[in-house]
This record gives sequence, structure tokens and C-alpha cells, in this order.
Amino acid sequence: MHVHSCVALEAQWKRQDPVSFQCFRTETEAELVVSEVAPYLRGGGLRQQVVLEGNRLVLTCLAGGSWPLQYRWTLNNSDVTGWTPQYRLSVGSLKRTDAGLYQCVVRNRMGAVIHGRTEVQVAFMGTFSAEEQRKTVTQGRAAIINQPPLASFPRPLVTWYKDGHKIIPNNQIAITLDNQLVVLATTAADAGRYHVEAVNEMTGENATSSAVYLSIS
Repeated sequence: MHVHSCVALEAQWKRQDPVSFQCFRTETEAELVVSEVAPYLRGGGLRQQVVLEGNRLVLTCLAGGSWPLQYRWTLNNSDVTGWTPQYRLSVGSLKRTDAGLYQCVVRNRMGAVIHGRTEVQVAFMGTFSAEEQRKTVTQGRAAIINQPPLASFPRPLVTWYKDGHKIIPNNQIAITLDNQLVVLATTAADAGRYHVEAVNEMTGENATSSAVYLSIS
């Protein structure tokens, strides 16, 4: 190829591949010496993503370097793809088990580079057990009622009810950071049907627990 301009010659090559150039020009032609470039990262990307269960997850691994570039993705240090020319990882319907640390490796003939990890969290709302509970406390003693187990991410907002009425904490009734209901110095009036309602603000879902019956002896 006879080209009379280094600028024109470099422009032609850069459209095909990002490489290093040394251009030597004589009176009649320009000669280009091409050096291949090892892969390098372009942009940091998101370090954390929260995706709703069932939605699509798309991660990108932007890199430069001499063609061809190949990509491999891992989840929690285990391979989820082989070497591929695709720089995107797509999971069509995200499950709770897909949560974890994702990372990509990029390689070409000159070497490899590792992208920073991206933590993927899956937002979801489970269901309460259908089993009812019963608890008996001696009058005058404290009653501690645990929130029925519920799998959820992020942690849901919980509201306690007694006989269908919302419980407002006061100097006799408290709700702990673990959503335990604590009734101090119980009386016969504290006996009844208790339950909780939970709301996951991220997914918009809500759930109602089965009853916890408190008896005072």
C-alpha cells in the first residue's frame, strides 16, 4: 500500500483496531509500523445493582485493545460463560440464586485484564407460613411475640395488629428493631389475636401473617 500521508494512514488503521503507530515517511511514501495493544478497561461501571426478581439483568464489560477481544464472566468466582466475543452478560429472568459478585475478564493476543466486581442483589418478597401460633403468659409478666419468619430483600416494613387494630407503641407496648412485639406487665385485656403486615417498598409487594393467639393465665 502506497500512502503519501502518515495522518491518512493512521486514520485508516484506527477505524479497524486501536493500536499503536510509528509512521516513517520518505519522499514518495509513508510506512506504518503497527504495535498491538493489550486489553484495557474503559469506564468503571456500576459497583452495585439491585434488580427485581424475575426482571432482566444486563451487565457490560467495556474494554479496548487490539482485536479480537474475548470476554469471560464469573459469578462468585465460578465461570458462568466461556470465552466469548460478547461484552454483555444478560440473564433473562433473575432468580434469588443469581445474586452475588459478578466479574469479567478480557483477553487478546497480548494479555488479559480483570474488571472490578459488581454486586448484584435481587429484590423479592416471600410469604409467611400458614401455620397459626399460640402463646400463653402469666398475668403481670411480659409477653414477647416474635415476628413470623418472612424471607425478603430488602427488609420489609412491618406493622403489628391486635384484633384487627393497628398497634401504636406506648409505655406498655414496644416494638424492637427485630420487629418483636413486647407487651409489658400483661393484663387480661392483652389477650387476643395478633398478626403482622409486611411491605417491601422496592418490589411493592405486601404479605399478611397468620394469627398469633396470646392467652393470659
